Amino acid sequence: MLKKTLLSGLGAAVICASASAASLTGVGATFPMPIYKELSKIYYEQTKNEVSYSGGGSGKGIASISAKNGDFGGSDEPLTQEVLKEKNLVQFPAVIGAVVLGYNLNGIKDLRLDSSTLAMIYSGEITKWNNMKIKALNPSIKLPNADIIVIVRSDASGTTFNFTNYLANDEKWKYKYGVAKSINWDAKVTPVASNPLMATMIEKTPFSIGYLEYSYAKNMGLASLKNSENEYIAPSRTSFAVASKNANFSAENGFYKILTNASGKGSYPLVGASFILLHKEGKNNKEVAKFFNWAMSDEKALNATRKLGYEPIDENTAKAIKEYLDKQ
Repeated sequence: MLKKTLLSGLGAAVICASASAASLTGVGATFPMPIYKELSKIYYEQTKNEVSYSGGGSGKGIASISAKNGDFGGSDEPLTQEVLKEKNLVQFPAVIGAVVLGYNLNGIKDLRLDSSTLAMIYSGEITKWNNMKIKALNPSIKLPNADIIVIVRSDASGTTFNFTNYLANDEKWKYKYGVAKSINWDAKVTPVASNPLMATMIEKTPFSIGYLEYSYAKNMGLASLKNSENEYIAPSRTSFAVASKNANFSAENGFYKILTNASGKGSYPLVGASFILLHKEGKNNKEVAKFFNWAMSDEKALNATRKLGYEPIDENTAKAIKEYLDKQ
């Protein structure tokens, strides 16, 4: 049972160091890993409390915390109330980020793609960069007559979950493949096991394309994606903020919310929240909550979150998280 003191002092800007410093471990989604690692450094500077986080994918995060291995799990796929009850877990959103389509096409910028064309690429129906479907979206770009090297995640990935939510705008994809952390791709694919490895593979592979969290996409082209308003929107902090500002998380359904295809002009269509999972019998739940309490309120933490290309959880949702966890 989570104690009512779990997120006490949610509005506090700084958590002071305790007499005996805590040491916490988390595992799971690589989507939020860059910001969790950065926040851990700042948190240690301020409190001398250690928080370590390692990747492995959302599936690993769910499995680990369900088995009470570690202090918290990370998942980009939110769990339904039924699953939370079954596994004796609670969840809350910790940060909002974006999935981008990175590509390696020398000299080509401002590539446009939509969900239907991407669905055809990832199902193997489109295999060449100069396919007429891609050319129709990019009439001013001279596309190469080269095979598309399709890179996917091999692990149970929340990034894949969010990406396939976007692909499911295409009815054929939705019916045949659906939305999942793992997909049996019909395209000829190159599998990699994390967001960092996805970035490395795209960077070193000419004519490749892959999906990854924005903060990893440093040295590659990034596609503009068609949103629900029929606009082609480039990934940026501004377009992520537009998509996330009306997230409307609710404690009534355990904060379950998929943000893909958010409405609104200028909204980037592949934004998603990353969630923290706690086991109700976890011995360090109070200390875990202190860390994420701090991350949602400390000015230096909020600035670091935005600098890395993520969006912090808004104040109203942070308050709702406190009230939700206090009742567990």
